[in-house]
Amino acid sequence: MNRFVEDVGVELENRYPEEYKQIQHRMNKIMEEFETTTGKGLSLESMMPLADIVESDEHLVVTMDLPGVDKSDVEITIADDQLSVKAVRETETSDEQYHRRERTCTRYERMVKLPVSVMGDEAKASLKDGVLEITLPKEEVTVRKRVTIE
Repeated sequence: MNRFVEDVGVELENRYPEEYKQIQHRMNKIMEEFETTTGKGLSLESMMPLADIVESDEHLVVTMDLPGVDKSDVEITIADDQLSVKAVRETETSDEQYHRRERTCTRYERMVKLPVSVMGDEAKASLKDGVLEITLPKEEVTVRKRVTIE
């Protein structure tokens, strides 16, 4: 919150001290609620990538955005009905003098509960242009049958 206000260039703290305290208090409450709801808080070092899960008759396809991550820095594990993806993006350090440095290291972590049983040993993954795509064959292939009404 403080960084956002600073980036916008508004000096709320000096102009509106009471209102600013109320905003800070409310943001703290929201973050506490989030932490208790998810069981995990977000740290500045770790981000949770968003996931899309598409199901067909034969497999599930899970897609996540992992910008700037090399495939050698991604760890994918499947256990029971859980898919776990962990990745690290490190930015090179240099001797330049920074005015601001926020992009040093980012860790991505995401656990996804899979809606069906999959064959984890036959999973395939690809990472292209910062998009991770994991194809998971289903254990039981479902064939959809059309039922006619009599």
